[in-house]
Amino acid sequence: MSLFIRKLVVKRTHETDVVVGRNMYKWFEDGYIFWFEPYFEYLPFEIMVELLKYLNASDRNALAEACKGFYEGLKHPYFMRSTCLHIHEIEFEDNIEPVRSLLSACRYFPNVKLTKIAFGNRSDFWAEFGESIEELTFDNCVLWKQKLLSILRYTYQLKRLNIENCPDLFRSWKVIENVTVMLCPAMPQLRHIGLASNSKIEPHHFDFIVGMAPNLDSLDVSNCFKGIDAAHRVRMLGHVLRFLADHQHEIRHFYIGDTPIDNLFLRHLADIKELRLNSLSLMVCDKVPSTDAGIIDLIRLQTNVTYLDLSRSLALHDSCLIEICKSMPMLETLILNRCWMITDYGIMAIKNLDRLKHIDLTNCERISDTGIMGGLLTHNRQRRLRKLYLGLLTNIGEIVFMKISFELNNLSVLDLGGCSNCINDRSIQYIFYHMTGLQELNLDCCAKLTDAGLTGVDLPECAIAIWDLEMTFSIADLKRLRSLNLSGCYRVTNYSLRIRFQFQELKELILNRLYQIMAWKS
Repeated sequence: MSLFIRKLVVKRTHETDVVVGRNMYKWFEDGYIFWFEPYFEYLPFEIMVELLKYLNASDRNALAEACKGFYEGLKHPYFMRSTCLHIHEIEFEDNIEPVRSLLSACRYFPNVKLTKIAFGNRSDFWAEFGESIEELTFDNCVLWKQKLLSILRYTYQLKRLNIENCPDLFRSWKVIENVTVMLCPAMPQLRHIGLASNSKIEPHHFDFIVGMAPNLDSLDVSNCFKGIDAAHRVRMLGHVLRFLADHQHEIRHFYIGDTPIDNLFLRHLADIKELRLNSLSLMVCDKVPSTDAGIIDLIRLQTNVTYLDLSRSLALHDSCLIEICKSMPMLETLILNRCWMITDYGIMAIKNLDRLKHIDLTNCERISDTGIMGGLLTHNRQRRLRKLYLGLLTNIGEIVFMKISFELNNLSVLDLGGCSNCINDRSIQYIFYHMTGLQELNLDCCAKLTDAGLTGVDLPECAIAIWDLEMTFSIADLKRLRSLNLSGCYRVTNYSLRIRFQFQELKELILNRLYQIMAWKS
């Protein structure tokens, strides 16, 4: 301690302790030492919220049970919105659990999802919590129009509404009804409407629902208009196109994936010149013509897209992907799941997309080592990419995968399901060494994996061997792992689980078809 500080301290001849509240000062011959036991309940609320953002949901809940200050911090809207109240397979009435317990809860629920719910006549739940609900999802519920309107009457601050797979709603919806039932509520804050998986929807249903949202900017009609006659499908697709044309200045997100569309629909969609999307999902099933291709003109028009999902586009070929990489430089998410026509030639163009954070190449069976090396493993890919899906790519070799683990070491999600050719006891070691930040790992059907690869014990060949230095690694090095899928890795036994499965944050563990896993006594 400096002389200046010593002069500021009142010297004492004997060792003395002074305790004030939780602050303890203790004097020694060589200086003055200060201890402080903090008051966490007096920590500023803003700092409390920022600290909690670094934790996962279970750890935040544990802190909230231990300290009143953290409990109050957990009530911040940021954490409330990230929590979803999911109620499923009950009759929704006030005297039935869990609705009865929720009515006495001292909190609100901004995000509510209802799955396979049969609604009763009336419930006070919506009058009690409807004002705070910002996102509401009905999934496969027994719902009718009057009940839907009675619920929406209380949720006037709703921002996102999803009505998924509810055929009873549209089947019982009549064209001409009582005037009191036909009143359309105005919801100016509603920005997203999802009508996915509804094949029974008619034009007057669509107009009524989207008419509730004058400021709508996101529309989801994925997996709709299937299993119906061609004339009805064409009529509904045309109706959706007219809506997009009328609201081309407002719509920014459009999802029509898993819905068969042809070149004529894409041609009309590309003719809406003022439509500037940030998110787009569609399925190209019709053969792409060599001239006047609607998909090519659409790609050239939508230069602001950051999210593009082309899953199951069996007709999408390399020229379309090359045009995507040329015309959509802002892309952050690119999903090409099951695009069978894509080859190495098209994948190599991905190197131009230097903003990508999420790439899904699952089941693109024509991609090989050449495409991965030339498209993914580039100098501008290392820092940004966080999610990589390479499932069922059987043409990738072990050497290329080892380079992936070295170059893309910032990944948080890695899917290698079905890549049995490149994943073995030696190559998996490089994941454990380089990708320590992984949170989700899928090794489904990687049948070459054994206990030696997962534990690093008794490996026939060490991962790193330099002179007399030999190093092996284990799955325990992935300390941030939250989800692990080992289904079909039939060579894995109890040994790996006993000595290496000590994950602090693991939430999901899938061990299907592991026939050598047996119950053991702890």
